[in-house]
Amino acid sequence: MSTTTLPSLENRITTVDALRGFALFGILYSHMIFWYTAGPLPQKLYSEGIDAASGIAMGIYGLLFFSKFFSFFSFLFGLSFYIQMKSLMRRNENFILRYGWRLFILGIIGLLHHALWRGDILSIYVPLGFLLIFVRHLNTKIILIIGLVLILNIPTKIYEAVTIALNSAVENPMKNMEKEGQHYYDIVKSAPFMEVVNDNIKALPTKFDYQISSGRLVITFGFFLLGMFAGRKEWFENLDSTKPQIKKIWATTSYILIGTLGVGIVIAMMNFSLDLKLQENKWVMWFGGQLIDILNSGLTIFYIAGLTLLMYKPRWQKILFPLADIGKMALTSYLMQTLFGLLLFYSFGLGLFTETTPAINALLCLGIFAFQILFSKLWLMYFKFGPVEWIWRSLTFLKFQPLINKQPETVPVTIEK
Repeated sequence: MSTTTLPSLENRITTVDALRGFALFGILYSHMIFWYTAGPLPQKLYSEGIDAASGIAMGIYGLLFFSKFFSFFSFLFGLSFYIQMKSLMRRNENFILRYGWRLFILGIIGLLHHALWRGDILSIYVPLGFLLIFVRHLNTKIILIIGLVLILNIPTKIYEAVTIALNSAVENPMKNMEKEGQHYYDIVKSAPFMEVVNDNIKALPTKFDYQISSGRLVITFGFFLLGMFAGRKEWFENLDSTKPQIKKIWATTSYILIGTLGVGIVIAMMNFSLDLKLQENKWVMWFGGQLIDILNSGLTIFYIAGLTLLMYKPRWQKILFPLADIGKMALTSYLMQTLFGLLLFYSFGLGLFTETTPAINALLCLGIFAFQILFSKLWLMYFKFGPVEWIWRSLTFLKFQPLINKQPETVPVTIEK
């Protein structure tokens, strides 16, 4: 064992910033692959004219990215909530008042962002953030149990099971998808800027309906709670002492993923070979949906634990720690990604929607993210916060915060040679 020093801004936890940077890459890839759209599209766009490279890019998205990184980012939001709560309490601040005001400002940013792009997640996070304030004093074990129940989407699955048992139709969050898909296609393809804004504003209730009916709202709050749980346990502040726990979580999640995937493959093979038409059975589809929720949430935890373990190793630190810069500017970077997406694909920009393939979009994603890493590194050489973070922080404390960067502090981090 040996000790090295890593740059840190006001003793920030470098591992958490790096995880946040990785999450931002996953969010960017998930949105870029289908032209930075955030709504249903005509089904033919997902199948017609798809070359082998695009098939691979879409397969990577479906297996490794779809429904994983909104929850990854949600975990980090809950962790940051607890860290900020401790920081405000050390200052003898009124936590509820200050953090509530901070969330209100974030809500304004989120609504403005939604007006530009309906896939905004900030407008979802803010009401759940207020709910997080009210559960912050719950027992740690209770937080863990509730968090696990929610990330498995169990409340939604119970509702669906009761609905099926009563011989009622389960509400499909993707109903009228073809009609809505064609409308959204026309908006992205040819609508002028103000028409896009107006349509996004009208779509806000629809977005919340989908979040509720699909269970994403429940899963998001569950990962909030797990992030707060990790903060209470100080897993990212005392990495040496928590490494065995993180390794155990990673191994256990691996077994769960393998088992769940195995069950799903066996069912699919039986259905195909014996022509059982299981897709017509409501209970089988219900069970399949539960398997998917387990896989998605399990893979999120697998990512978080696995990446944290990799950051103990010098070789992987060289690869992953540069992500800490973009992680420190997460809000700026997230909004910047939207700017790139709109200017590249929408009609008031370059209008590349459907003109590029998913494979080309994946390459564009890599280029944009590389630029963001470089931009973040250069920006933080001179400034303490990202531009949007500085505005948010200044408004939070109702006074301009110091922006010019001084010599960065260093904190010791124990690593394995």
